[in-house]
Amino acid sequence: MTRTWLMILTMLILPLSACLDDIQETPLIVEDENLRPPLSLRATAGDGSVTLSWSAAPEAARYRLYRMPGEGGPWARVVETAEISHTDTDVSNGRQYSYAVSSVGVSGVESARSTPVTAMPTVYGLIINGGSAYTNSRSVTLVLTAPASTALMRIGNEPDLSAAAWRSYASSLEWELVAGDGIKTVYATFQDAAGTLAPTVSGEIELDTYARIREISILPQPHVYTPGSEAHFTVRVENDEPGGEAFIGIERLAGETVRLNDDGRGGDAVAGDGVYEASYRFPSHLRGTDLVVSGSFIDRAGNESPIFEAQDRIDFTDPPQAVRLIGAIDSTTRMITIRWEESTETHFAAYRIYRGTAPGVSDAPALFIRGLDNRGQTSYPDTDVREAETYYYRIFVVNDMEETAGSNEIAASTVDAYPEPVVLDDPSAIGPDRLTLTWSRNEDTDFAHYRVYRALSPGVTEDSSLIVTLTEQEMTWFDDIGIDTVGNSYYYRVFVYDMGGKYTRSNEVASSP
Repeated sequence: MTRTWLMILTMLILPLSACLDDIQETPLIVEDENLRPPLSLRATAGDGSVTLSWSAAPEAARYRLYRMPGEGGPWARVVETAEISHTDTDVSNGRQYSYAVSSVGVSGVESARSTPVTAMPTVYGLIINGGSAYTNSRSVTLVLTAPASTALMRIGNEPDLSAAAWRSYASSLEWELVAGDGIKTVYATFQDAAGTLAPTVSGEIELDTYARIREISILPQPHVYTPGSEAHFTVRVENDEPGGEAFIGIERLAGETVRLNDDGRGGDAVAGDGVYEASYRFPSHLRGTDLVVSGSFIDRAGNESPIFEAQDRIDFTDPPQAVRLIGAIDSTTRMITIRWEESTETHFAAYRIYRGTAPGVSDAPALFIRGLDNRGQTSYPDTDVREAETYYYRIFVVNDMEETAGSNEIAASTVDAYPEPVVLDDPSAIGPDRLTLTWSRNEDTDFAHYRVYRALSPGVTEDSSLIVTLTEQEMTWFDDIGIDTVGNSYYYRVFVYDMGGKYTRSNEVASSP
């Protein structure tokens, strides 16, 4: 009874396992910027085999190799391996196959697949540079496949091989491609010892000897950003060549570049269109104005483009926090001392003080009076002022990018004191009808004018006779003429008036003792 049940169970399991073999594996592809497919996948066809090799990929723990028959169909996994090569023997001569390889991380996450390569296993074959699709050098290596009975071969760049000489068969040969970029085909035919000719075989490779960037664009516009904001970079190359690698460098971002993709990820709109794009968030520490953006490009053949400088440059804006201007803490006839709160700006560079004689003070150069680079200095004595004047002040905080933020505006006035009186000297150069008066100079900043009064008796006042008004502060003398010094005694005083209308009197002098 037990044996019968085992036979039934075996019959059920066998069809089920066959069904499982037919299930197509769908790779788990996850957007992961750090896990990328291997580069430089190569295929070398042999007799009933295809040998695949590739470059190791950073962050990859192992690799998955996929195959698709040349007539189309689903991709099937060939092997998962930690090695960087594999020989596929489950192939048929004369049938073309496509291969692609992906990276697998330690957590099992799989990258996108590499650019496919094709190979056709055959008894006769010619492979250029191990099956590479591109080369940047005319000098290449040919790998030739033929039966052991092969004695001679002819190699040439033309299909009829009419100009090619027979030579001894060798499985490897150094060869020079025809000059000029583009698809290059090398042809070969073989002959055995009995003189039997084999069909002509060929291999193709694209010669690509230069790479150039033709445009770099930056969005959004205008190119003024805040630290930590995002921009979109696009690099366009000559001939819209896909399969390469593009990078952006930004002035002041030393040692760091922005990698641009052409794989439909990380901001790239269309995979494989030869337009390299990336959305990039600027680091918060990147600051400056008129920063140069440059690009570099390595094409699929390994050519490096000259460094290309973008026409547009970028600026960052991060305006400082304004301070509060508290007001005037001291005023005299010749000084106003103002005070403000200390700046807390991280990128503080300076305070700039601006002053005007009317409300609405701006940071116009004509109103600038002083710059201070000491954050802790929060007061300033302004001595370039006039007595009895009202002034208006603002403090601007400046950051490391020369951006400014203005404070509130305050008004402050100097004290309007009485003018300093002058000292009147005794009259000189006295003649019968004239005399000369001299006095000390008034130094007040709000000086308006001198007034000279005269009387015929002691006690000269502002009600006495006004004989002259002098508006020039340095004019400290006056000739009084048309008088009678023989028959009269004259008494004089000089009054000093300021712009506020205040005045003081000098001492009194007389024309005769």
